[in-house]
Amino acid sequence: MGETHVTALDRGRGIWRVGNETNGYLLVREGASLLIDCPAADTDGALRRAGLPLPEKILHTQVQEEHCREWAAFPGVPVAVAEEARPVAVRASEFFREAETFWADDRAWDTLGEEKYGIGGCVTERPPVHPLNVCEVFRPGETVTWRGLALEVAPLPSSGKRSVGFVWRDAGVAFTGDLVHAGGRLVNVYDLERSYGGIALGATAEAFARAGTWGVSRFLPSTGPVVETPAADMARVLDLLQHPNRAGVRRQGSRCGMTNFDTLRTFGRHCEIAPRIFQNNNFGNIVLFVDDAGRGLMVDPCNCVWLDWEKSVASMHADLDELEREAGLKRVDAVLITHPHGDHIQYCNLLRERYGATVLATPDVAALMERPAEFPYPCLNDWYNFPFKNVAVDRRLAYEHPFDWHGTPVLPVHTPGHCFAHAGFALTWRGERVFCSGDVIQHGGGAIGAGLPFCCNDNGMPDRSPLVTFRRVAALRPELVCCGHSRSFRDPDGGIVRDWLALWEAQVAALRDYVPGGDLPRASTPPGYDAVRPPLTA
Repeated sequence: MGETHVTALDRGRGIWRVGNETNGYLLVREGASLLIDCPAADTDGALRRAGLPLPEKILHTQVQEEHCREWAAFPGVPVAVAEEARPVAVRASEFFREAETFWADDRAWDTLGEEKYGIGGCVTERPPVHPLNVCEVFRPGETVTWRGLALEVAPLPSSGKRSVGFVWRDAGVAFTGDLVHAGGRLVNVYDLERSYGGIALGATAEAFARAGTWGVSRFLPSTGPVVETPAADMARVLDLLQHPNRAGVRRQGSRCGMTNFDTLRTFGRHCEIAPRIFQNNNFGNIVLFVDDAGRGLMVDPCNCVWLDWEKSVASMHADLDELEREAGLKRVDAVLITHPHGDHIQYCNLLRERYGATVLATPDVAALMERPAEFPYPCLNDWYNFPFKNVAVDRRLAYEHPFDWHGTPVLPVHTPGHCFAHAGFALTWRGERVFCSGDVIQHGGGAIGAGLPFCCNDNGMPDRSPLVTFRRVAALRPELVCCGHSRSFRDPDGGIVRDWLALWEAQVAALRDYVPGGDLPRASTPPGYDAVRPPLTA
């Protein structure tokens, strides 16, 4: 963070911009001042250097750490925030209590967007480092008055659920937080995420429609330059959010479903998709290779049968009984994990107990399985409300170094794009090149496209996006790809993977024009995530 600078925006009306990595706005009248958002801990010094009065009151458009640094600059000044944001602003115990969430026993996926302070057990709020001196709250629809100045409070739940704007009609301006960046760009992608892979499209559209009724000529945003053409800039952003796949789609007319080929047979919750390769057919994640001696190599041991714990365990034992009868399985002796989400690692311990299986994972995946509480990612196993908090890994595998499974080399490959800590596994099985992709590729035929990566799963573009994965998979040239959640596809000439790679290359190029400075890594990496990544790869 550099030095904070103060710039006059409208001397006649006493509007000053206080800028650092974000913006605050100082309104001066009668020898006093009101500050809207506080961008830096040295804001007091910047105001003194500019000869401006220090604020007697502070308002916030949003309560996020980078906008709330008055705890250092003006610790005694009274602060006003939106009523719903107060627990975050004061770092209340209720905030931290309600931020600790888990998937309820009913396993209802439609609740994924309803967690008050996060997604999938991941806290997406950024509270101030220290409690703010909150002496007043306001609600959308009210008017905040200060020394004869009236600011209408408008709900803007787009970039943050509890964000608001302040409309100063007499001056023809609105203080809009991170609603929109000048030039029709997103301030960032991660603050728009509301659910597991879902964005705040509806909330953004409503906020833009509301802002279009204010009759103001300029937006004063919390990030970036003044928005001089609000209507055009909002329209451009809304078009992106309504059509995030800027690269279009390919293969619209091809066969679609769980697979793009005829499987050999089906029994229970399983299909034999190729000789002695068995896969869940119920949107579960198990891929099982059984050799001629009856030894099993299982990828992602979870059948995704969501019952209470005892019944879920019974269902897995029943599935294994069936695989022993139908697939000639005698024992699972090795278990590979693509990524640490609970629906991919649920039964590691069960396989250890039943067969003495060895659980293998790459170091990043292993760290998250064994120490999930140390990392801010969603949908780790502690969120699943299992009767355990972590899962031990018996052996770490190095990326790009094959390990031997009874004479079959298996190559672990880094495959980000669904989440950063994610591995794929390449092997040749009965003369066919096979790739187990986990959830980064989920395809059974039909159209393919490229959307917006889920930032809170650490899929920052382009270096941690699916682009990385498709480049590596294209080089491997798999003939059969076994995906997560029961999907698989044959790609004998590599055309599907090449098409996907081309789509992601075009998507990344297009999205650069929708974020400030074309800086996709910054716009798609939540604050703090760079710091937690090195321990994963140590």
